[in-house]
Amino acid sequence: MKNKIIALTISTLVMFGCSKSIDDFGDMNINPNSTPIPVTNALLTNVLSGIGGTASSVTPGLYCQYFAQSQYTDASLYTPPVSDFDGYYNGVLYDLQNIININSDPKYKAVAAASGSNANQIAIARILKAYYYWLVTDLWGDVPYSQALLGNADIAYDKQSTIYPALLAELKAATAQFDIGTAIKGDIIYAGNTAKWVKFANSLRMLMALRLSKVDPANGKIQFADALATGKFIDASVDNFTVNYPGGAFANPWFNSYLTRKDQGVASFITNMQKSTIDPRATVFGSSTAGIPYGLTRDLATAFIGANANWAFILSATKRAINSPVIVVSSAQLKLARAEAAQLGWTSETAATLYAAGIKENMTDWGVFSQATYDAYMLKVALNGTNNLKNINTEYYLAVYPNGFEGYSNWRRSGFPVLTPTAYATNVSKQIPRRYMYGTREYATNAKNVTAAAAAYNDNSQDGRVWWDK
Repeated sequence: MKNKIIALTISTLVMFGCSKSIDDFGDMNINPNSTPIPVTNALLTNVLSGIGGTASSVTPGLYCQYFAQSQYTDASLYTPPVSDFDGYYNGVLYDLQNIININSDPKYKAVAAASGSNANQIAIARILKAYYYWLVTDLWGDVPYSQALLGNADIAYDKQSTIYPALLAELKAATAQFDIGTAIKGDIIYAGNTAKWVKFANSLRMLMALRLSKVDPANGKIQFADALATGKFIDASVDNFTVNYPGGAFANPWFNSYLTRKDQGVASFITNMQKSTIDPRATVFGSSTAGIPYGLTRDLATAFIGANANWAFILSATKRAINSPVIVVSSAQLKLARAEAAQLGWTSETAATLYAAGIKENMTDWGVFSQATYDAYMLKVALNGTNNLKNINTEYYLAVYPNGFEGYSNWRRSGFPVLTPTAYATNVSKQIPRRYMYGTREYATNAKNVTAAAAAYNDNSQDGRVWWDK
């Protein structure tokens, strides 16, 4: 991986004008008279403004059958998912590392303090770095971590089995770093509320810990219980990690996705599931309940679209408006994760209570809750002792929709819901890809290290499983 050098030089400046708020986070401009260092509140705003788009990525949503393609169907036929991750390292991770460096450097920290407490800026950047590294390692497996973002050209890969403990420790350490100094500027998620950032970090710890349920359950239990014991995690919708788009140049990513093209819609796997359970969320998960059969060839897909003019776009129009919010991590999601932890015996909480509360809260978040529809739905999906893990993870799958990253990762870990690969698969194994393959730029710039890492995945196979995928 060819990393950008983290240095404060004119060639790498990101110089913005005033600090950002949730109302004006798109109003970025170049000020030729500004100080020749990146303005850290603008770097933070830049990272946060893109996080909703990251959570709206299509390809992992195709793999977990949230979505189906309407004409160009290669991805859902499992053509090799060769993808470069340097966009993360040279983008958001680079920006976050710059926030940490500037606020740590005696030469610049006083200037950076104009954007808020140095310690709080660093803590938020550390939490967000852990979040993005989590996404990267869950998609590719072993990736550069301990030696990344240091300006080196020859960067070794870390095993995912060492990255996970490091991320968990980083999140815990970051929450301990917050102080009562000046409020952070540029925070378009929590408006500088450090207590909410602590809740977000501890929530990430729980979700990461649950990934260890099969590969290292003893440590997963310890980590989950430790985060739960803080009592500081996302436990109400008001604390959800939500990107509220103002519209204009910064529009909801699903709104943007249908402006000029209509290449994907809701998969019939989802719509059929929701029909069978009388799920009221079906009215908002798609523009209709006419889901596209998953994994069709291009000819079959275009024939279906031609015969079904009312095929379901992703999200209803009211949830896909130019200024519709995107929830990245929710209280409903956490309640269902806690339900599974309780079911596994990791905590003393009651799985059934958390399960019911998580479903109710998710319906409420979507604006479709009524007691009658909820009661009817719960009769269809009730826990009965033999199906508990299946039902909890299926509801988790629905609760994080349309976040393909999380839906795909939790499906790989849990095996639920049970997905059938497309009958038209073009890959050799005919199975749903289990990971992204290392990209061509990595082989061009960091060949020795990527080749060594690829050996753990049968020479970079899409069928290779990441560490926790058992």
